[in-house]
Amino acid sequence: MSSDTRPPEAHPSISHDAVQALLNDQHPALGALELGPRYDGWDSAMFRLGDDLAVRLPRTEGAVRFLLAETSWVPQLCVGWDFPFPRFVAFGEPGHGYPWEWAVVTWLPGDTADEAPLDASEGPTLGRALAQVHVAAPADAPYNDEQSIPMTARDAKVRQRVPLLAATPGLLGARLDVDAAMEVWERALDAPETDERVWSHADLHGANVLVHGGAFGGIVDWGSMAACDPAVDLGFAHSLIPRAGIEAALAEYGRLTGRHDDAFLARVRGIALAKCVGIAMVDRPVTRAMGWRGLDALGLLR
Repeated sequence: MSSDTRPPEAHPSISHDAVQALLNDQHPALGALELGPRYDGWDSAMFRLGDDLAVRLPRTEGAVRFLLAETSWVPQLCVGWDFPFPRFVAFGEPGHGYPWEWAVVTWLPGDTADEAPLDASEGPTLGRALAQVHVAAPADAPYNDEQSIPMTARDAKVRQRVPLLAATPGLLGARLDVDAAMEVWERALDAPETDERVWSHADLHGANVLVHGGAFGGIVDWGSMAACDPAVDLGFAHSLIPRAGIEAALAEYGRLTGRHDDAFLARVRGIALAKCVGIAMVDRPVTRAMGWRGLDALGLLR
């Protein structure tokens, strides 16, 4: 039942020495700062740089497009954002055996919400942040193969995964209520689709949301952003915060955007179900627990 979630192998040229050499050659002033530890995500390797910065390098050729997309779109869209997010400080070219573009960004401290979920009281803050992100997307905005899709395109995986997941106990022995889950899903399928497309993070799982002692600390890794139904990011958000928090997030988001009708909320819950049943089936315990928390936020455990 489990899905393999190990990241791909990073390019072998990525090392402390290579990054120091790239900085020294291309940004000598930044190269004078202390180069600290390496952190590897799925797409990028990060090296702390001084107290407030980090060097970000795509780990694979396929991940380069995420960095380029983020450097293209985020600076244009972030003018009205008042929540923390990484800002680009400098850009780099290939060199010293490293074959792709790279960047220096501001470092955002904090834990990630997959390991330390947001407190329920942070719901309004999360809802407000997503309302700021969700402005109308132009025709040339990126299309995300996994998120810029109609609800019906998610149907086969949901129908396959719900009974599989229900056969296995989750957090503290809880079980997925199949009937309740499928009721959520049928309502989502019955809800009218929307032609509205907004800029969306489109990958708003817990590893991309930062937390400070339960408080919202910002959103990172914008490389998957795309034009989506505004319900997409709100669906993801169920895995970040307890049920009372998601209700507060939806209320604040609806107050600011006017998106609070029954069809919208049905799509939000349907996307939340689709994402959380998938997340709950991975083989990484922290990620799996995040999926089960999202199902609990949906009220689907017994």
